[in-house]
Amino acid sequence: MKRLTRNEMVLEIYDQEAMGEVTAREIALINRRLVEEYGEGGAMTPAEIARILVDEDLPVKFDEIFRMAAPNDKYESAFEGLSVNRALDQAERSIRRIDELFGQFSIRNDKTGIRYARQTALRARDNAAALSTSRSIDEKERQVQQEIEQWFRIWLQSPEIFFTWLETRKLTAEYKQKFGSSQAGRDI
Repeated sequence: MKRLTRNEMVLEIYDQEAMGEVTAREIALINRRLVEEYGEGGAMTPAEIARILVDEDLPVKFDEIFRMAAPNDKYESAFEGLSVNRALDQAERSIRRIDELFGQFSIRNDKTGIRYARQTALRARDNAAALSTSRSIDEKERQVQQEIEQWFRIWLQSPEIFFTWLETRKLTAEYKQKFGSSQAGRDI
């Protein structure tokens, strides 16, 4: 038997559950069933589900639905502010938080959360790379951004060894010469 598309599945769930007017409760139920069927990536925004139902002339209570959070809002808020790092200590805190979330999502096999963690680290690396060549900041700040870029690159390649690598990196003569032995705790 052919697997239903998500749009078809929304209508199927509506029929199976004998829903009348669709409110926030029904949208949440539809999304739970979509996740059961398709995994974490199967969730749809409340507006997407409402559009499918309205297109079939089914009753939808819009005032409730548009106040609902989209399924990915929890990921976006968890990673908010972690991709722009102006100092080494801030970058280390960001990586630690990204790594913590990455670990939690990995344990739960939450592919969407894992993807958000990697995307946030990629954005942070790319932001640092852009700043490391910017002429609008001084040479010392560019060096800090080059270091931050390297940190995120290493974490993306090998998150399981990153923190051991970082502690070793901070002990090198090159690091101490560039940033001082206590730089990891200072803003520039």
